[in-house]
Amino acid sequence: MKTSKKMLSLLLIAAMLVSVLCMGVSATEDYDPVSISEGEPVTISWNGTTGTVVSVDGSSYIPQEFLLWAQIDYTVEVNGTAISPNREPGEDDTAAPYTITTNATNNTVIVASNGTTTYTVTCPHYTAAATGVNPADVNGYLPVGQFARWNSFGWGTLYTDNTNVSSSSNDVKFKTGYVSTGVSLGMAGGYVQFDMGNNRIQNNANNKYGIDFIVYGNAFVGNPEAAGVQVSNDGVNWYTLAGSRHYMSDTKWNQNISYVRLTADNTSLNDAFTAAGIYVSTNFEVPSSDNASDVDAAIGAATWTGVPQLTGSTYPKTYSTATPAAAAWWPEYAQDSNNKDENYGNVWNIDNTVNGVSWLRSGSAEVITYTGVTTVEDDMVVLNEGATAAPSQAEMTDVYQWGYADVRVNGSQYGTIVNNPYADAPSAVGGGDGFDLAWAVDANGNPVQLSSVRYVRVYSAVLFSAGVFGETSAEVCGLYVANGDGSGAATTTPTVKVGTSTVTTSNMGTVTKKVYSATTKVTVTSGAENIYVNGEKVTSGTEITFSTPSGSTNYVQVITQSGTEAPYITMVKITR
Repeated sequence: MKTSKKMLSLLLIAAMLVSVLCMGVSATEDYDPVSISEGEPVTISWNGTTGTVVSVDGSSYIPQEFLLWAQIDYTVEVNGTAISPNREPGEDDTAAPYTITTNATNNTVIVASNGTTTYTVTCPHYTAAATGVNPADVNGYLPVGQFARWNSFGWGTLYTDNTNVSSSSNDVKFKTGYVSTGVSLGMAGGYVQFDMGNNRIQNNANNKYGIDFIVYGNAFVGNPEAAGVQVSNDGVNWYTLAGSRHYMSDTKWNQNISYVRLTADNTSLNDAFTAAGIYVSTNFEVPSSDNASDVDAAIGAATWTGVPQLTGSTYPKTYSTATPAAAAWWPEYAQDSNNKDENYGNVWNIDNTVNGVSWLRSGSAEVITYTGVTTVEDDMVVLNEGATAAPSQAEMTDVYQWGYADVRVNGSQYGTIVNNPYADAPSAVGGGDGFDLAWAVDANGNPVQLSSVRYVRVYSAVLFSAGVFGETSAEVCGLYVANGDGSGAATTTPTVKVGTSTVTTSNMGTVTKKVYSATTKVTVTSGAENIYVNGEKVTSGTEITFSTPSGSTNYVQVITQSGTEAPYITMVKITR
């Protein structure tokens, strides 16, 4: 908070009987000819003719919907109804999938070609969360920031009685809807993690603009504090919902952001530690051992920078007043023998299947590491580059068009889809920040097919300090399953050219195009109302130049959207 400004993995089935026992989240197995994807991780045990599929987390439920691809030389039946194949033999899964809606008990997919492959689902499906539903629980919260121990106004606590202790007799916030005083996420990486229980958020193209859920912060125009969002079905495999800046050059993927707290100088541990305070590093490597000596060695090998206003004479040793410099930025904790934090809902190791994003160990200094964090530039950094005049407040907010929380003002229609993220400027139309599960990507930036998710993690995505005003820290005041009917899936397919060659794309698909020149022009032609290439809005027919050094790959994300339809999203990977 600043006071000055604010699964997919593929389950491929060969010609054999596949018995599905209680499926959980997504997996990748290489067996043809059918790909069936759902939003959970599974393991597969093969004996040569039969595959037994069980969930990693022991879940007794399956998703309400599966996504299926079938090769063209096979006949496919779903629950007795024949469907047409939708990909060529040997083709990657670039074609749009079929959606299989499961019933409450059993489902069978039969694939016939010189034999029969049967895919049988024998567990009840997850319940689709109703519109307007809030999280069933909050199972993670870990801030490093000015409100980490300061609960006078409630921004540093999950609990309705303004305490940090997980054993509080009061319930956690957010379960009954929007709260005016939510939680502050602290510096980059700090997060809150929601659990939807068995009422999963569905990837529903029939929602207005394709929006599946909405996150509310405390933003106002001119004060965005961008938060990234990740989703998961098991709490282990996480996918980023790629926002409008995800494929821009100043966005950094998959960072480990670490903080260390010193109560006194310690140059013998690291030359940078010349004073007490909090230091930050983006190259600290988590050691394989928890031994204090190994932790110290890793701390010593990393590059650390003192956090402004938190190092040296201004280091906050108390939190007796409300000023940022006097607040204790380090989260209060009391670990048990299993390294579980009793004050923040066991966020270090929630349990064996649902893990927090963080790592905490103590050697000669306390360290917190947030893993797999994607950071974006602060709006002021983006706008001041080459600027000749101060940016307007609207320009500040509009840096983050879609895919980030705590950007748009909330309004009062909680849970209702108010804004079109592709058409409405964030500074002009509020209503909270909507998110589409179709934005999901893996760590390499590849699109991921998710039919539903259980967990949502919202984290501070800007590594920036505003000096005496504190860190750039997102706030979260609520999460709702989206309410608002749209006109269905996209009906317009864009024409994408790489150089002079037209490439065949599909909604939610990926196609790879090899080029032989260091400079390549990409042209997108479409009658859609909104056209984006890597988060930049363009007009139909605009040529965009990409530089592709030898041996590299360019990711070109194309999104088109019209009216209240869900978007058409496709990825073109240019290799050289």
